[in-house]
Amino acid sequence: MKLSAFLLLLVVGLLVGVGFVGWWRAHNIGPVQRGAVLATEHGCLACHGPAGRPDDPHPEGTGGAPSFGRDDVTEYARDASEIREWILDGKPRRLREEQKDEPPPLVAMPGFRGVLGDAEVDHLVAWVRAVSDFGPIPEPAAAGRDLASRLGCFGCHGPQGRGDTPNPGSLKGYIPSWSGPDYPELVRDETELREWIRDGGPARLRGSSVASFFLKRQLIRMPAFGDRVSDGEARQIADYIRWLRSSTAVPITEYGAAR
Repeated sequence: MKLSAFLLLLVVGLLVGVGFVGWWRAHNIGPVQRGAVLATEHGCLACHGPAGRPDDPHPEGTGGAPSFGRDDVTEYARDASEIREWILDGKPRRLREEQKDEPPPLVAMPGFRGVLGDAEVDHLVAWVRAVSDFGPIPEPAAAGRDLASRLGCFGCHGPQGRGDTPNPGSLKGYIPSWSGPDYPELVRDETELREWIRDGGPARLRGSSVASFFLKRQLIRMPAFGDRVSDGEARQIADYIRWLRSSTAVPITEYGAAR
């Protein structure tokens, strides 16, 4: 084989290898995190504020952009299909008909129909729903969700625990969501969940040289809550995660396909 042909094959092999590693690291990222990235890339946060929750009110009469807080979203969108209409057409048909005699706002929501693909819209809908806690959560899962929120879990694990927040130095480059396919590999049972909460990681992974390397290398590390979280509170969080991963949670077809 000539040297030039060998070098060409080597370069192609390296490119394929790099591409596979990139795919392997990113293919489990869920729709909520993909929606968060799209919201940033398409300027949504310029009007709706960081994480969809603006701090400053808009002047009276300009229209303004509501936050994605629970009350604001339910006032403007009755269901997931109306969130989709906001994204595609700038306003749901229902509100366009109800407000047809009102003067248009100076600041109006743009329509992204023809700009975004179906999967991208799915991901944005998933992100808005997660950020706004859109949809009911039954007890006892709701108590676990509220506790996780108070403990700051969603700051790293994303809204409702559905995000895949970037984490430089980690094995896959992100903090896995509680609802995604990475979770069972990291948390095999409720005992390991308690170890994550109490000790910052399960003994199984801390005792593995490879896993321990990445646990120590990653920039954002799971804090060890120790006795600050009781066994009862850990069970509440487990109840929420169990519901989040169950078929009774918001169907993936409503949140967007997990691509």
